[in-house]
Amino acid sequence: MPDEVVKRQGPDGRYWYRVAVAMGEAEAAILTGVLQTASIPALTYRESAGLALPMNVGPLGTIEILTPEAYYEEALALLEADLVEPTDDLLAAGDDEETIDLPPEDEA
Repeated sequence: MPDEVVKRQGPDGRYWYRVAVAMGEAEAAILTGVLQTASIPALTYRESAGLALPMNVGPLGTIEILTPEAYYEEALALLEADLVEPTDDLLAAGDDEETIDLPPEDEA
């Protein structure tokens, strides 16, 4: 759970709560997509100066992922599980990898 709860007023007049901070457009799109796939409304927020200046580091390079209060706990749990479990699964799967012996280049 985040150390502090951050909320912003959304375009619909409701308060939206920050559930994640992305370091770029691609990461923000992935995190937002994870939430939306689970039927959790999500939107992104970026400081307006971050849009005007070509920066992708520091506070101006971050993009907040927001969700309505009713979905806040569910969104946090989903993102926590999505960010932790796949890594563990991939590490476990890597132990069982098969190796393929390729012929030497001169035989190809």
